[in-house]
Amino acid sequence: MPSRRSAIREVHFHNPRLHKVGVDVLTLGELRIRGGSALLSTPRRVDFHHLLLVEAGSSRHVVDFVEHELAPGSVLMVRPGQVQQWREGKGSEGKLVLISSEALSPTVTRASVDMRLLALPDWPTVSKPRHDVFTEAVADLSRLSADIRCFEGTDIETSIIRHELVTLLLRLARALRSAPAGRETTREAEVYALFVRELETRITKRLNVLDYAKRLGFSASTLSRACFAAAGHTAKEEIDRRIALEAKRLLVHSQETAAGIGHQLGFTEPTNFVKFFRRLVGCTPLQFRQRQMSTS
Repeated sequence: MPSRRSAIREVHFHNPRLHKVGVDVLTLGELRIRGGSALLSTPRRVDFHHLLLVEAGSSRHVVDFVEHELAPGSVLMVRPGQVQQWREGKGSEGKLVLISSEALSPTVTRASVDMRLLALPDWPTVSKPRHDVFTEAVADLSRLSADIRCFEGTDIETSIIRHELVTLLLRLARALRSAPAGRETTREAEVYALFVRELETRITKRLNVLDYAKRLGFSASTLSRACFAAAGHTAKEEIDRRIALEAKRLLVHSQETAAGIGHQLGFTEPTNFVKFFRRLVGCTPLQFRQRQMSTS
């Protein structure tokens, strides 16, 4: 288990009143009161989806080392596992939906086809849909917010809220999905989604493509074809990119040494980790840490 020194600070979905439904809606003003400026300005890894609709003002938001400008009409999506940092601007106002992973689980929603159509991994982090799409999303969110405020824990209320959530997301998905239509078959998309989910849970194990293929019940060639069709690169490249991203997160958001981070990610020799990182990122781990610290 990672030590406090090597761990990235995390934020979990927590609202006892809404634990059963796993969805919460609040304005940016309410978020500032609930979280406080110190919490919001500190990089944190989240274990739930954030969907923000920006209605007024301007601000910036950092997600996994990329700084995004948020203007009125912008839609921000932060996924579980990503590291985010709020950077407030002038007069920024909007509505934020917090969605636990359980709320979007097919076993809970009983709508796996909806989850496939949502294709949340394909969404851009920040986008600006057409005005009518954004306006409709705000209206959907207002209905969702009203029902959450009145939520008393009944099964029918839970079902209504989850259906309203999926409706909101599906409307946005129709406009925001970044994957070109027809780029991958349904089967390839499903295989890729399974692989990405497994990769997230095994990131520190240093498994290769064949290992993942066996765990998922596919051949290595099937896995690689699915990755190339869905993401434009091989399964090995997907694994390497994900390990490199986790290394960057730990280098910047923890106090662990480069050697310790390499060991945490499954590298038995520090030199192998340095070679891997240089090949993927273009500099050594320490150089990356120093550059990020100098610009923060």
